[in-house]
Amino acid sequence: MSILRTRKFHILAAVVSVSVFISIVVFVNFGKKTDMAETHSAQTNPESFAFFNLGVDSELTDTVRDELKEKLGSDAVERWSTLDLNINFKGFLQKYFKELDEINQRLNNPPGERVEHNIIKLRYRYARIKKVPFEYVEFVFSNYTKKPLLFKISSTKEGAFIVDTIKAKYGEPAVVNWEQEEGHSLYWQKNKSFLIISIGKDRYGNPEYHTVIFFVPNIQELLFTEQQEAQRREEEIRKKAKTAF
Repeated sequence: MSILRTRKFHILAAVVSVSVFISIVVFVNFGKKTDMAETHSAQTNPESFAFFNLGVDSELTDTVRDELKEKLGSDAVERWSTLDLNINFKGFLQKYFKELDEINQRLNNPPGERVEHNIIKLRYRYARIKKVPFEYVEFVFSNYTKKPLLFKISSTKEGAFIVDTIKAKYGEPAVVNWEQEEGHSLYWQKNKSFLIISIGKDRYGNPEYHTVIFFVPNIQELLFTEQQEAQRREEEIRKKAKTAF
């Protein structure tokens, strides 16, 4: 009987050991899968600057436009327009933000010519009526993807509260002190995009705040799409030339 009990004990111990081993393997693999899922989620949903909950992955829809009208008043719409990234004064980007300047040169090539892009501009010139701390707001979206390319927000003295809000959300900024003119810019960079607040004075000496968000990945996507479109048009012209003779 003692031998039988001993065998039963060993068999039970073996079963328990196998069960524990399987549990550990399952737990470890589940943890790895969870980590991979979280990593994938972080890669596909990158952190972004946002304004009225519109970030790098947002899309312009009729609902979004209606919501903006509710918050900022009536808009003025422009399609197929120029896209100049320059801010503050001539040469600002070239001096302080070379990456943005390089992109701007590509957007406006050949230099000196009016280069239009397949974009949608929404302008809000009377936002103040809605009792918001903005004098002027402009949204620029790609008409290919409907994703944002550029946001511009102008404010007067209330801009100081905007600066405090953005600092609380994104941390302390880097600072650019203008050399050519009186003023300075605060900026944040996140996942290749830039948020720049430029602080200067109007002709009466009152403070002015100009906030710009550059959604660089979306601007680069616009440039790539335009390049593909240009190549497609050239190919069509080449084919028509061959069939003409």
